[in-house]
Amino acid sequence: MTIKSILLHLTNSPTLAKSIEAAMGLANEHGAHITAVYTIAPMKPSTSFMGYIPPEFVEQTREQEKKSADTTIKLFKELVERADISCSTIIEEGYAIDILSQYALSSDLVVVSQMDADEVSDSPYLYLNDELVVASPTPVLVIPYAGSFRDFGRHVLVGWNNTREAARAIQVAIPFLTKAEKVTLLNINPQSDLTNENARILQFLDRHGVKADLKSGHWKDISVGSALLDSLVDLSADMIVMGAYGHSRIREMILGGATKEVLEQMTAPVLFAH
Repeated sequence: MTIKSILLHLTNSPTLAKSIEAAMGLANEHGAHITAVYTIAPMKPSTSFMGYIPPEFVEQTREQEKKSADTTIKLFKELVERADISCSTIIEEGYAIDILSQYALSSDLVVVSQMDADEVSDSPYLYLNDELVVASPTPVLVIPYAGSFRDFGRHVLVGWNNTREAARAIQVAIPFLTKAEKVTLLNINPQSDLTNENARILQFLDRHGVKADLKSGHWKDISVGSALLDSLVDLSADMIVMGAYGHSRIREMILGGATKEVLEQMTAPVLFAH
């Protein structure tokens, strides 16, 4: 897999520049085109829990959203054109998950921002990434809202547990892994002896020119997500690759799970595949 077409989700979030910066870095590194899509939530309600909503209010809201979209698109174009990066922009009204999933069909990678629960402008998209990492037909790279990520992926930490999701994540991450200076596979709380399975995945990576280390351990007092995030810091890694929702997504969202925890608490870019 090569990265030649990047789909970037644009919003009016004040931290949007983080994901634009990351997408630009990847486009420059891989010679890729960026398709930036600004989604506007449907403006169709005629009533609310407080009663009737006048059509003029709906239209006024739509116009405000379009102004925000135009402002964001202008900022994006100025940044990418200054860097001489190929790009195109789209403004589309509808549900973000449906729009992004559709455009992802003709993309190699989707880049989105982590949502900040304390940021009002992020509130319409708080659960978008939870849905997108499952619904997207292509891998999803989530960029934290805090930090600078123009350059990342020198040391990639891979969550490995010999599952379909983990294997898929490794396969789609090859463009990142081949460029990394160091790759570490981390097996958290293995339930059985994975000696043979670990040897096979290391051999698979070696055939792609990736010399990876494998670490295995048990973290008894913390969750898998916390163990992964803690290991990111302990190993001085700057990117995570992991499978998304190895358990039922509903179960994880209700009871908690590694995917949900990482989405909420990430401190480095995370590549998800399902």
